[in-house]
This record gives sequence, structure tokens and C-alpha cells, in this order.
Amino acid sequence: MFPLRIAILWHFHQPFYDKGGELFLPWVRLHGVKDYWDLPELFYEFPKLKQTINLVPSLSIQIENYASGKAKDLIQNLSVINSSELTDENKRDILRLFFICNETNMIFPFPRYKDLYERSKNTEEALINFSVQDWLDIQVWYNLTWFGQFSRTGAFLKNLFRKGSGFTEQEKQLVLEMHRELLGKINDQMKNLEKLGQIEISCTPMYHPILPLLCDSKIALECMPDAPLPENIFKFPQDAEYQIKGSLDYFEKLFGKRPTGMWPSEGSLSNQVLNLMIKSGIQWTASDEEVLHHSLDENYSPLLKYFPWKYSGETGDISLFFRDHNLSDAIGFTYSNWNPNDAAGDFCNRLQNLKNDLTNSYGEECLKSAVVPVILDGENCWEFYHDNGIHFLRSLFQRLSDSNELTTVTFTEAVLNNKYDYVKPLNNIRAGSWINADFNIWFGHAEHRIAWSILAQARNEVEKATIFLSPETIQKAMEEIYISEGSDWFWWYGDSHVAPNKSDFDVLFRWHIRKVYEILGIDVPVILNFPLGKQSGSVALVPQRGEIHTEIDGKISSEEEWKNAGYFDAKSSMTAMHQIGELLSRLYYGNANQYLNFRIDTLRSMTDDDVIELNFSMPLQFKIVFKTGSFQIKSEQNVSLHSINYSQKDIIEFALLKSDFESSNKNDEINFELNIITKTKDGEIVYPRQGTLNPVL
Repeated sequence: MFPLRIAILWHFHQPFYDKGGELFLPWVRLHGVKDYWDLPELFYEFPKLKQTINLVPSLSIQIENYASGKAKDLIQNLSVINSSELTDENKRDILRLFFICNETNMIFPFPRYKDLYERSKNTEEALINFSVQDWLDIQVWYNLTWFGQFSRTGAFLKNLFRKGSGFTEQEKQLVLEMHRELLGKINDQMKNLEKLGQIEISCTPMYHPILPLLCDSKIALECMPDAPLPENIFKFPQDAEYQIKGSLDYFEKLFGKRPTGMWPSEGSLSNQVLNLMIKSGIQWTASDEEVLHHSLDENYSPLLKYFPWKYSGETGDISLFFRDHNLSDAIGFTYSNWNPNDAAGDFCNRLQNLKNDLTNSYGEECLKSAVVPVILDGENCWEFYHDNGIHFLRSLFQRLSDSNELTTVTFTEAVLNNKYDYVKPLNNIRAGSWINADFNIWFGHAEHRIAWSILAQARNEVEKATIFLSPETIQKAMEEIYISEGSDWFWWYGDSHVAPNKSDFDVLFRWHIRKVYEILGIDVPVILNFPLGKQSGSVALVPQRGEIHTEIDGKISSEEEWKNAGYFDAKSSMTAMHQIGELLSRLYYGNANQYLNFRIDTLRSMTDDDVIELNFSMPLQFKIVFKTGSFQIKSEQNVSLHSINYSQKDIIEFALLKSDFESSNKNDEINFELNIITKTKDGEIVYPRQGTLNPVL
């Protein structure tokens, strides 16, 4: 029996944060010492495994600049200042910025850091009461907690973690220097792993743009036929070609070898993009299974995504892979709350089941061609895991190394000598990305269209200036354009994603566009002086403001009904990562006379595959399971609810008697614990990702 081949790709990416010599956000450095160094370092323990690391030049350039001392970020600059010399402005910035991390795994395990975090919530009191040592300990702790499980194993760092408080200025400076030294080792680490044959290095276009939208923003209509278009259409395929070729050239110079494969930004592909890749000599690329599904339409079956596909273009061929998004999202989202061994076992059991399905459908010989593509974010998910995911990864890698039924390959190995016997060549795909097979995340909101229109206007100004400005000046302006084409600026416009520093991405986008006009020597449009979108924060649970008066009819008769309600905003969980199958939009809750009223808003209409579970755990333990047009109450403790009013039409509304919750009620308040699970055909999503919600009514 042949083993089933698994191709795992870890995507390492950060946008270009430089703003006039200072990196506006610290994520290259912080994820560098926690993830970009640690994950590959683990590979040395498992020499039989083959994996692919996908790098984006906008990340690698900044890593090089950190290592050489050319780049520093705002957090670094605030950290360097002697704690006795901090101004009130410095202190306010520290309180705002030095606790942005996963609280459960990166703050709460450390008593001193947790105490500082709790005390920092009242800014004015902290400014008055924090001592010089308090400020110094915050400076050290924020930089210390980002060290990964490998990078924190040295005696000096172990001692700092044990010490916990009373840090010195000298210790702080050494922590910051160790960050820089670790960043300087990352590229050599990649080179060594590639020399050992353990990894393949693939790449993404230069500044992580959505390539199909650069070629022609009207391509969005192919997967979003009703989408409004920007006032100014962006149509510069030469920019897409530059972003592709520039990336290949950069990594050839950095590693001495030209990448053979490319993960396109956000898995975004179109026919025009594929032809540009073929022209650039790329041998393989990839997207999500739903792009294949929409491209094949009625000829699609789920097992087809487990074969490499040949795409025949205008001037040649390229191999296509389509990621299994359930397996990829299981690592990215689901397993962080599991026992590590159980999670690794579940993942391998899923692979074994796929192997059985493939051999039952196509015969054992198909395993010579079949491959399971697992492609996911290589940095942001790990802070949701205990100890940065090292226990899960070790268990998974050990199982894969020991298995005779499963084997790992790089993506280039997956297409070597492949005869494509099980699938016919493609000569057409439907444009789309790895998120819902469309471009809605970067193009679907009014704010996106404003940003695209502004970008197109600036790009047109550069084009007009080529007849009277020097090539050197035009190249400087185009560098700002290329940076502005990055997907991350558009990711944070609209209401799909929320983060504490969401507004910073708008600031950076407008700053780079302003630079274009300044380089060209023409007037800067007034619109660039103002934020392009709503600068919403990341408040997940909003308390109730007063009693509500609602009719349980499953309709939004009037927004006045729920205006005083508290709510949990599920979009607060949609930050730098996006999980396939998201269903919940908001859960509203409110005190309504003798009832507790609830309202569930979904992102789309529920289907027969969808399930929403509300799990109450204090003071009563029970769950309410909602399906299309029905609900069920489940409890292992024989909980008796005396009344439930329910209606499901445009929204789900229901009401529970307050008296059922009042056994532990104090001060006329009702406090309960709640988590929410949504199950779709694409998997299971838990809200919040860690812990429970604790509304007070």
C-alpha cells in the first residue's frame, strides 16, 4: 500500500509597516522571535518531514532591516526609554500598546504582568499610581512574553521569567538586543533547512497584493456579479507582473535560488494572473478548494481537490493545488483548545479517512498522484495555543514521522513526474480567493471602493507624469504605489475585521498615497487628510444600557427594540485570521421585565447544514441548539426551563424566564457564563476562541 502524501505550507507574512523610517507596528519583530524563528527550529527535531515555508518579501525585507539595525518600531522606541524619563505621552502609549497580545496565554500565566494589566485598565489611575519600577516591568514584560518556546530556553531568559518583577534597565536592553540577534538568524535557518532537504521556500508577490484586482478590478464581478464598482477602476496588469517578478528576483538574491512555487496573496487567482505566473517561470501555485468547486461547477466532487491540476495557459502550463480548508482551519482555529495529543490524533485520523476514500474511489495507484494540500497562516494562530502550540506540533510531527500510511512532501515534490492521470487539464478558472472564493473581504464594502478609487487615481497620476518626470522619480513614486497595493490595507477597511490598532492600517495606506503625490510634486487630494473608514475598536462584549422592550417575532420590526441591549460582536474574533464557514454575526441579550431576551443575527441565511449552540454554564448548565426553523434544549443535569418563547425568521429571537436563573442572583443582577458554537459544512467555530462570555443583566 502506498502512503498518502501530505503537502503542508506555512505562510509567513506581514505588510510593509515602514512610515518615514519607523515601523509603525511591531509585528515583524514580535512574530519573528515567537514564530518565524520557533516554528522552523522545531523542524530540526523531525528530519524525515518535508514542509514548505512561504515567505513574502515585505516581511523578509523588514526582518533584514531589523537585523542590520536599520529598522526600529514604535514599541522598541518606547521600550528603550529609561523608565524614569517617560513622559505622560509615552506612558499613555505604553498603556495602550504594551498589552496587545493573547491575554490567556501571554499575560495571565505571569502574576506580575497580569497585575500590571489589571491595574492598567484605568488609565488615569495608572498614570498617577504606577511607580518607575512598574513602568520598567511593563516595558520588559511585553517584549519578554513574545519570546517563543525555543528562543526563551537560555539561562538568562529563564531567569527573567522566574524573577518576574524588579527588572533592571540593563536587563531590558539585553532583551531588546536578543530580539535583534534572533531576527538576524532567521534567513540562515531557512537556508540550512533547505540545504537539508527538509523545506521548500516558496514566495508571495512583493507587497502581498490581490493580483486579480490589480490586473482589472472589474474581475470582482466574476465571483461577485452584483458588487458595486469603485468610481475609478484599477487596471494595471503590469503592476501585477512587477509584484510577481520582483518577489522572485528578491528571493533569488537572498537565498541564491529562484523559487519554483508561489502562494498568491490570500490565494487569489484569475486566468490573467495564472498567465502572468507562467510567463514568470513559476511551476506551481495554489488556492482554496472552493475556487476549484466554482470553476468546475456541476463537474466538481470533493475528492478532486486532492490531485494536482495542470492549467494550460497562453504560453505554457502551471500546476495548481487546492487547499483542504477544513484540515487547514482545524490547525488554525479548532485545535488550540484541544488536548495536544487528541488534536494530533484527530488530524491524522482525518488523513487516514481521506486515504480510504481516495483508494475506494480511484484505486491504490491514485496515491502516486494524490496529495492533500494543507495551507495556513504560520504565525497568528499560535498565541491561542498553550506554549505557542509546541506540544501539538511535536505530537503531530512525531505521528507523521512514524507513520507508514502517511508521508510529507514539498509542493514541488508533489508535482515531480506527475502524469495528471486522474484529472483533466484546466484552461479556465473562476476568479476568487481562499476566503469564500470571492474578493468581498478586500472589495465588498463602501470603504474598500473608496480606497481602490483613491489608489487608482494616484496610479493614473504616476502614469501621466512619466512624460515629464525622470525615470528615477517615477520609480520612487511607483514604489509607494506597489506598497499601497498590499492587501492588508483593504483587509481592515469595512466591518469584517476588528482589532485594537485597526486605524493604524488606514493611517499607513493614506501616508503612502500622500507620498506618491509629494514625489510627483502635485497637490495632495483633500480626502487623504481624513480617515477613510470607521475607526472601530475591538470591544467584543458590550454591556446592556437599560431595559429592552421587544416582541419575539423573529423580525427586526424596529432597531429601537434592541437599542439598549448588550451584545457580543462575533466580528471581534475576525482579526488577522479568517475562518471558513463563519456564520454568527452578533448575539444580543437584554433584561425585559420578567424575561431575559436574546437575539441571534447571522451573516447569511441558515441552511440544513448549519447549527448554532448556546452553552450556558452558570448558574445553570444547559445548551440550546438551533437549526433551521427549530430548537432543542439539552442538559446533563435535568435542568427545567419553565418557559421559552422562540421565533426564527429574519433573525432568531427567544426569551427565557429570569426566575430560572435567579438561584444565585445577587443585587438584582443576573450573571451567566456562555459560549457559542456554530457548526457548518465547513467545520466548527467556537466563540470566544478562549474562555467564556460573562454578560451581566
